[in-house]
Amino acid sequence: MRPAPKPVDDITLRMIANARMYSVTPEAAAAWKALLQEVLLRAKIGGEVIDYPAPAPLEALWQRADLGCVFMCGLPFSLGLFPVAPLVAPVPLHSLGEGAGTYRSRLIVAQDSPFQRLEETFGHRLAFTNPESHSGYSALRHHLLPFLATGKHQLYATALGPLITPRRVVEAIVSGSADIGPVDGYAFELLSRYEPELMRQVRVIDSTASAPMPLLVSAATLPPEKRTTLQQIFLSLEHDPRVANLLNALLLKGFIIPDPVDYQVLAQRADNACQQGYSHLA
Repeated sequence: MRPAPKPVDDITLRMIANARMYSVTPEAAAAWKALLQEVLLRAKIGGEVIDYPAPAPLEALWQRADLGCVFMCGLPFSLGLFPVAPLVAPVPLHSLGEGAGTYRSRLIVAQDSPFQRLEETFGHRLAFTNPESHSGYSALRHHLLPFLATGKHQLYATALGPLITPRRVVEAIVSGSADIGPVDGYAFELLSRYEPELMRQVRVIDSTASAPMPLLVSAATLPPEKRTTLQQIFLSLEHDPRVANLLNALLLKGFIIPDPVDYQVLAQRADNACQQGYSHLA
């Protein structure tokens, strides 16, 4: 039996933070970096906010033992694939799902596209971020299950990807390389704020089921008291006028402590699609 991981020694504690999943524009990236730096400073945790731009694999980031607060997609979290512990989940200003800390994927087409209903896009070209992503792949796959005829395992002619980021899905549709694609609802809001000209060229045709937001996690070996400190600091930001400008820049109300049980629905939806023979979108 493999021995349990040892807690990180406070003497050598130096952790990293990263918000690549929602650093969808330079402005959003700068605001996330400033916010995470402030959290690390207040928590008195030695560390730094690192850059980890695409296409570097997020899976390699999530395996690191020095995670202080790093965004993770809810699907791999629900599957228990990485040695992490949950910290907090963001609460966007706009209602994106059903309750605080939830969201949906927006299914988008080009603004001048002839498609008015999701069903009209079947047989055409789909763009996606990554098969391991909930918002960029699994959420759409679950949404499409009712449309699958008995014995049918494909609704689209081709699938363009992995494109890695939501922005590249938008760009693929704007350029005409794809006809439809899913975009994380919170990423959609950030892109709409900071890239309005780009986002005016697409429109939402449908949305997927509500799901718990991607969450910030730490390494499982981070001492529990450090984890609690980080959580308390994130929760306090909502009421702190000193960071109100950063929360506003990120279109956030604040943060909540997520219940890991809530994320099991993501694993169940993915498993259900595979059980029905719909493991691949196209």
